[in-house]
Amino acid sequence: MNWGHRFKELITRNWREKLISLLLAFLFWFMIKAQDVRHTPPYFSPPPVPVAPAARL
Repeated sequence: MNWGHRFKELITRNWREKLISLLLAFLFWFMIKAQDVRHTPPYFSPPPVPVAPAARL
């Protein structure tokens, strides 16, 4: 058995499963990349803004 035949058999055997796994890997990469770009708010809230008292007349 020569290398060309073995390489072709390696590529063509279970090609549907290989194509599905490649598609899933791309989708997972895309979802992780989209989450990385998104700016999520921090888990803590910012400190409250002090309110000035109302002026008396």
